Amino acid sequence: MNPSEPVKKKGGRPPSVTKRDQQITVCLTKIEKLALSKRAEKAGLNLSDYGRQMVLTGKAQARLSAQENETLNQVARLGSNLNQIAHKANADGIRSIAIEANRLLHQLSQLLNKSAEG
Repeated sequence: MNPSEPVKKKGGRPPSVTKRDQQITVCLTKIEKLALSKRAEKAGLNLSDYGRQMVLTGKAQARLSAQENETLNQVARLGSNLNQIAHKANADGIRSIAIEANRLLHQLSQLLNKSAEG
């Protein structure tokens, strides 16, 4: 390796294509800033992200809660299992997977009912 060549970084998050290098300043009272901070916290966002979303779209997309993330992960795992069952059904015939498919559909139904109630 030549000492004049730049050292490449390994791993980590790739740099963003869109660089946010422009600023605007907004003057608020302490109460207004506190109210804005509380709304950002409730949405699970930092103040900059919350303000940017509100200015650009008029609404802030709240982050998913830990329980919502867990439910989505469980649904994704069930989907993966269902995909494996579909491959087996194509290879071995549909009757070979009927019991397993019913079990997975029951689990999926329970998950969706639990998330709709909570």
